[in-house]
Amino acid sequence: MYRLNPNKLKKRFFENLSIFLALNLLVKPIYVFGIDRVVQNTVGTEIYGSYFPLLNLVLIFQIFLDLGIENFTRKEIAHNPGLTHRLFSRFIFIKVFLSLAFILVFSIAGLLLPHSGSDFFILFLLLINQAMASFILYLRANIGGMQMFKAESFISVLDRFFMILIAGALLIIPSTKSAFRIEWFVMAQTLSYFITLVISIVIFIQKAGKISLRVNILSYLPILRQLAPYALLTLLMAFYYRIDSVFLRYMLPDGREQAGIYAHGFRILDFMSNYALIFALILLPTYSRMLREKGNIAPLLRISTLSLLVPSFAFLISIVFYRKQVFEVLYFEHTALSSDTFLIFIISFAGICTSYTYGALLTANGNLRQLNIMAFTAVLLSIVLNLILVPKYKVLGAAATNAITQAYTIAFHILAVKRQFGLKTDKLLVIKLTAFVLFSLLVAYTLSKSGIIWYLGVLFATLVSLLFSVALKLISFENALGLFKGKVTEQ
Repeated sequence: MYRLNPNKLKKRFFENLSIFLALNLLVKPIYVFGIDRVVQNTVGTEIYGSYFPLLNLVLIFQIFLDLGIENFTRKEIAHNPGLTHRLFSRFIFIKVFLSLAFILVFSIAGLLLPHSGSDFFILFLLLINQAMASFILYLRANIGGMQMFKAESFISVLDRFFMILIAGALLIIPSTKSAFRIEWFVMAQTLSYFITLVISIVIFIQKAGKISLRVNILSYLPILRQLAPYALLTLLMAFYYRIDSVFLRYMLPDGREQAGIYAHGFRILDFMSNYALIFALILLPTYSRMLREKGNIAPLLRISTLSLLVPSFAFLISIVFYRKQVFEVLYFEHTALSSDTFLIFIISFAGICTSYTYGALLTANGNLRQLNIMAFTAVLLSIVLNLILVPKYKVLGAAATNAITQAYTIAFHILAVKRQFGLKTDKLLVIKLTAFVLFSLLVAYTLSKSGIIWYLGVLFATLVSLLFSVALKLISFENALGLFKGKVTEQ
């Protein structure tokens, strides 16, 4: 049997990562800051604050559209690409049934919530949108699981590309911009998802060839039981990541406005977490193969974690002392409070990065019981903290809840990986990371007091921090170039 050595797998990881990053760096920033942000500024914080918690509710319960099928498919096909036809023929009918049930059940549940007629219409469209998004993600799982990352990377930005065209036109044309409504934004999403779904189906059929569809309800039950731990993990993680805005919306008299303010900082957190997710999507099948080949996972774990954390925090720390200026440029309302909320979210981002790097390894290794215990206790912690902090501190309390919960998951993931794989704490690496953070804070603070214009301060602070990280050998130019050339060396 042909065996891939760890160096070749790391090379493939960075080749695929560079493709994902290039496309996402082109398209998603334009969508997040050129479309989504502009929509909120156009309709206002309070109106957007009625949409944002509904979106998060749908995203929390989206797992009922999938039940872990996507992650399971990605992992199984990575082990054996020949399973593509068999798994697709079984799961596609489950996906159709789950989608119909999801839209019906949560539409009925939506009637019980204290919504206006327009809120329910938005909720209904969001349910349809998420059903289509789930199908797209499932098709991507099949394509990515077969190691066809170029095709998957193309699909990963397609819906956002169409949103830029459709919503962008509505926001640019004077007659539609002046009358713009949040419902138009959601309907633009519906059309974009539909077009992307059709294109994804065509690409998948071209890659996979003829698929024989089979309907055997009884054969699904063992598969669903096998998927239950994946589904539970996804539900619990989505809950503690996204539930805070829902607490704000329904616990406070000014809940719509508070949820809208929360969305200001969370938008940046969510935007950056999409790039962390790219690492997880590629790491999961890569770890699966390395574990099957009994390769040494420590170098890839170290390189992927540092490649994600160090550049991200070089940028985020540079914004800390310029955050008010940044948010005054981005938003029209509540900029001081939003900037303080963003400061708290920096801690949350570290937890997200850990979940996507260490969590991918534990998932590939089948440690779902430990991950579900972590996620369940994180949910309990999130609920308790929200009930205590939100009534008193409002949006800052919700952000603090998110950060504290994510900090808890950081500790759990690291300890679980150390215990499972016998990895020892690299004390020198801890010292280097501490020095990097302190140095970055010092540079950013010094520049902020120098009188330099804010965007130049952010740029210089980020570059100096990155150069310092290279000097510390946290990241290397060779591995940075490897993002585009696929050549990686161990550090």
